[in-house]
Amino acid sequence: METQKWTDKNARIHIFPTSDIFVRYLLASPKNTDITKSFINAVLEDSGRRQVNSVTITSPFNLRQSIRDKETVMDIKVQDTDGCPYDIEIQNTGSPVIMERITYYGTHLYLDQIGESEQYDKLRQCIVIALLSRHIYGYGKKVKPAEKLHHVSLVVHDDDHETPFYPDGDQQVYHILELDRFENNAEAVYDIDGKGLQRRLSASLFGWLRFFSEGAEEDFMEKYNETDQLVGKAKREYEKFLKTESLRDAQFRHEMWLHDRAQDKADARREGLEEGLEEGRTEGARANALANARNLRRLGVSDEIIAEATGVTPREIAAL
Repeated sequence: METQKWTDKNARIHIFPTSDIFVRYLLASPKNTDITKSFINAVLEDSGRRQVNSVTITSPFNLRQSIRDKETVMDIKVQDTDGCPYDIEIQNTGSPVIMERITYYGTHLYLDQIGESEQYDKLRQCIVIALLSRHIYGYGKKVKPAEKLHHVSLVVHDDDHETPFYPDGDQQVYHILELDRFENNAEAVYDIDGKGLQRRLSASLFGWLRFFSEGAEEDFMEKYNETDQLVGKAKREYEKFLKTESLRDAQFRHEMWLHDRAQDKADARREGLEEGLEEGRTEGARANALANARNLRRLGVSDEIIAEATGVTPREIAAL
């Protein structure tokens, strides 16, 4: 893919509302804190958590940095008025280790709140929101209708699953949103516990997930009769992103790097396999030569003849 081949017309085909650089541009731009707050509050409302009054972007979007950032997971760091930090992660590639990764990020988010010799009472609850294009619960299995898509962590006692382990609430809370389970139907219900308990998404979270899922459609607002002003602003930002060459090209370059990285990994695996097979063949041949040399020596054949017949050195034959 060469950058000059991309145009406004085909940009929409390749850049989605979940595309890494776009989401960082959308949610990490200080001018869009109202959008970021709305999305966070939609996630919190859907899980029955207290919503935030305001947010501050602590990792502002930087175009040059985003172009250089060779990551498959883009993150947006935010802080609310109570000092609680948030980390919004976007993942468009499937990964069986995403839980380890977001736990690592969440732990750093928690630890970064205090420095050396500072007191623990400065620590505030940290929240990680991971928006995933592909599901991780039931990884490798096909998505089924009505499967839960919003997963929220809660630490409970091992012998009492109803009582929270932390009396004042978990210090780290994880929200996992699996977009490939999203059904574009406001009345859709999702299984919660596999025992018959079902519920709908909150209207606000439904609106945001519909934007991330279907927002690339040019007539998105009219087609779905979307009236939420901030979703409308997000849609305008998406259209602006598509038409801004520097932003569009940053996404394309990131995509090309991801493709190159995937190809490099595939080549490395293939080369490693071939090298392993060749190494195995070499080791097997040597093992056979040593075995033959040992048998010939047992039969009283001279070391010179054994060396000539098997390729084993006289010193190695002497050590058999």
